[in-house]
Amino acid sequence: MPSLDKTFLLELPLNGVKVLDISQGVAGPYAAKLLGGMGADVISVEPPIHGDYARLTPPFFEDDLHIEKSGLFLYLNTDKRSITLDLSSERSQSVIKPLIEWADIIIENYAPNTLGKWGLSYKDIEKISSKTTLVSITDFGQSGPYKNYQGSNLISLALGGLLQITGDADKEPLKVGGRPAEYIAGLSAFSGAMVALYAQRASGEGQHVDVSMVEAIATAQMYSGLNYAYLGENRVRANDIAPMYQVSNGHVGVMYRQDNWDDFCDMIGRPEMKDDERFIDNGTRRENIIELNQIVAEWMIKQDKTELYHLAQGQRMPFGYICDAEDLISSEQYVHRGYFVEIDHPVCGRLLYPGHSFFWDGEKLPMERAPLLGEHNESIYGALGFSKKELSVLAEKGVI
Repeated sequence: MPSLDKTFLLELPLNGVKVLDISQGVAGPYAAKLLGGMGADVISVEPPIHGDYARLTPPFFEDDLHIEKSGLFLYLNTDKRSITLDLSSERSQSVIKPLIEWADIIIENYAPNTLGKWGLSYKDIEKISSKTTLVSITDFGQSGPYKNYQGSNLISLALGGLLQITGDADKEPLKVGGRPAEYIAGLSAFSGAMVALYAQRASGEGQHVDVSMVEAIATAQMYSGLNYAYLGENRVRANDIAPMYQVSNGHVGVMYRQDNWDDFCDMIGRPEMKDDERFIDNGTRRENIIELNQIVAEWMIKQDKTELYHLAQGQRMPFGYICDAEDLISSEQYVHRGYFVEIDHPVCGRLLYPGHSFFWDGEKLPMERAPLLGEHNESIYGALGFSKKELSVLAEKGVI
């Protein structure tokens, strides 16, 4: 079967690896995107008509609710080809079988037992191709009393323990913005796929990788879990000595170590605080954090976020300002590393995308645009032996 043209990626480690992405949304497509970025040939299998439900998720280019204009989909599906197939259709079995034989890795994120109803469980896949690894991403995993429970990003943040330590001590837990649970689960799936691929190269056998989004979060935030396991302490939200202060044009996160407390006092014009018994060390500063914050806040509110950031960093104080979208795109660090890239799309034109978070052999990797829905039906299915007439019949019956 012909592959996506990746002649510029010939030296990448996953060149020649074949991935069938039958997942939707964020976690699965993100894992497949990372594999594609490392050189793998990724075929995205989408439901007919509307495709991956991420295509219907905002924001939309020009605020136009169009299946080819979802910013989320465009970002998550770079370096992939797209075909359409209704996996729940009985007729899909004859279509999907040669794709399973082709694939080294299959990524899915349906509810447990769903693939089994379609004849696509890992046992079914094993009978078709023993070399193929199945990576399954679910909210709670393939086993356990919660496996059939409904989940979400927020539920995973809550049951994974992260919300217990997020926010101020005197307020309710604070939700982390965006979709961190889904992206961390995607990273876990990518890691699991890579380990399974290594095992396949050694033994010739595929694996079933079972990723739980809740467990991915629990693993990522073991800060409180380890405190309980090792010390018996139930670590909760706390007012810390690394607070966020409002400045004249935003907010700045502040941290000062014991060895630069004097420099911090000089910087904010309060040298007398160096010898103030309330703030003499980290312990007393934590005990008197409310008074300390009031003093510091009076000075902070007059400062500019970027000027303060550079001033503090110049004295080895790990400050950081809260970046808005404009700050991110114009940041001299991102610009220097070429992080944001322009990609041309046949419907949306040239748009700016977040790039890969790694270099390979000293180079930033190019990215191919996300595919149109079913854009590669004819080339991929044709390579599998389906005639145009057969494809037309399958399309009329809603199979592809």
